[in-house]
Amino acid sequence: MKYFNFGENWQNYSEQYLTEKQLKEAEVSLASLVGRDKIKNKSFLDIGSGSGIFSIAAFRLGASNVVGIDVSAESVETAEKNAKKYAARAKFICGSILKAKKLKKLSKSEVVYSWGVLHHTGSMYKAIDNAIDLVKPGGILAIAIYNKHWSSPLWKLVKYIYNFMPKVGKTFMIYFFYGVIFIAKFLVTGKNPLRKNRGMSFYYDVVDWIGGYPYEYASKKEIVDFVKKRGLKLTRFVPAKVPTGCSEYVFKKI
Repeated sequence: MKYFNFGENWQNYSEQYLTEKQLKEAEVSLASLVGRDKIKNKSFLDIGSGSGIFSIAAFRLGASNVVGIDVSAESVETAEKNAKKYAARAKFICGSILKAKKLKKLSKSEVVYSWGVLHHTGSMYKAIDNAIDLVKPGGILAIAIYNKHWSSPLWKLVKYIYNFMPKVGKTFMIYFFYGVIFIAKFLVTGKNPLRKNRGMSFYYDVVDWIGGYPYEYASKKEIVDFVKKRGLKLTRFVPAKVPTGCSEYVFKKI
């Protein structure tokens, strides 16, 4: 299967755009979704840690032990550099959540966080299942999954095509969809898409979006029903701001 190189995208973003401002925005975003009090003095696992900005945010919010895991060696390298640069104590492991049981360094945590990642593994429900296994009893699972929409299969085709395009074709697609996505987000939300609150620039967000393959999606009912069967209770749900965007779920392990 052809996989999009998220690590390269995060590397470029970190080198060109990451500043203290983006880190503070990530901190606010994480505290808003999970709860500052639920992170402080708790162990925190960041699945698909990317550039490490949310692992750094967790450390700043007082997490007692922060670990990030990412399948991309470039992401791990980038996260380690960012953590060092911003004086955050966080450990990063290169590995796949689909093979979590083989990662002996990976232990159960009180907060397991994975934003916009599990649907890119090629086996979303197995990835969710493995993430659940890593939550301590009484702990929290916070995930963001692409919402199912009638246009989802079309976007899946776009992502598939992008990953087989030569470099010049990819560049054309990025700038074409930059305009399309900008207009669509503005019309749906009424807000300037360039003003983001999750520490990512709009340009690299577009690259991430059109390149993000494998790509899966699900309705709220599908996710909640699956996770509830594993003994977790939904405590918070934030619907996607745009039809094919990520819906956020916070579960508590009973």
